[in-house]
Amino acid sequence: MNLKQDYKAQAPLGYLIHEVARLMKRRFEDGASMQGITMPQWRALAHVSAHEGITQKALADAIDTDPMTISGILDRLEKRGLIERYVDPTDSRAKLARVTEAGVDVVRGARQVGLAMYEAALEGISPEERAAVVAVLARMRGNLIGQTAECEEA
Repeated sequence: MNLKQDYKAQAPLGYLIHEVARLMKRRFEDGASMQGITMPQWRALAHVSAHEGITQKALADAIDTDPMTISGILDRLEKRGLIERYVDPTDSRAKLARVTEAGVDVVRGARQVGLAMYEAALEGISPEERAAVVAVLARMRGNLIGQTAECEEA
């Protein structure tokens, strides 16, 4: 048995979670590209949409990327007229971001792409099965939050 097959046999849940996440990401990226947006741009735009006036530092932390990468992503979104950045009135060194009307349209379109992808992925799965999967995954996430490599070795 090769290493990949051994992993699948020992950890099918982890493997399936990874595969489903990878495929969902790929399907979303395919659809979002029709909106003219990349996954990193979408993540930033969606977060700015939900948290108007967020700082670049807070945005970088929220979507788990570095401030320089966020700066480039925001530059591209701003050039396309999807967001605008402005100086924080309480800290002139910080820049805040908000979504423009054009950005709101892209967010709506990308959300429709996401909803269609979710519905396709969940086809034939009952509401009860969906709820059970969500509950189990939420519990697994809760179990893993705060764990470190040292905790896992014990």
